[in-house]
Formats: sequence, structure tokens, C-alpha cells
Amino acid sequence: MMTVLKLVKGQLECHHENGELFLVKVEIAGLVVKRVRIANLPTEIPDRTIRDALTKYGEVKRITEEQWSRIYRYLV
Repeated sequence: MMTVLKLVKGQLECHHENGELFLVKVEIAGLVVKRVRIANLPTEIPDRTIRDALTKYGEVKRITEEQWSRIYRYLV
């Protein structure tokens, strides 16, 4: 994971179907890497696009949406 972080300098480019470009922050989610969290993407981006973007860095085993608390400041 550290190699990937150095390679991408902490961010990846993600291209929306409409051509819009988003810079996505990539960071370690814990002491032992078990999961990569991705934030600030439009909800309509399909899992396949995310999988395609991350596959070049290793095997993508599963993509899931996180459940946010109802007390979170913004609607998610």
C-alpha cells in the first residue's frame, strides 16, 4: 500500500461519464491495510468505474457503500 500511495502521491484521478475529472484522496484506513476508502465521488459513478481505476494497483475484492450515522452533519 505504501508503494501505491507514493506512486499516486495520495490522490487518483477519476473520470465521470460526462467527462468531468475528480481528484480523489487516497490514504491508509488503518494500521493494517484491510480497506481503501474513497470519498467525494458523485453517487452515480458505477462500481465498475471504481474497480477499473483501482485494479491497476492490485486485486479489488469487494466494493461496498458505507452506512453513515443519521447524526452526520450532511445528508449522505
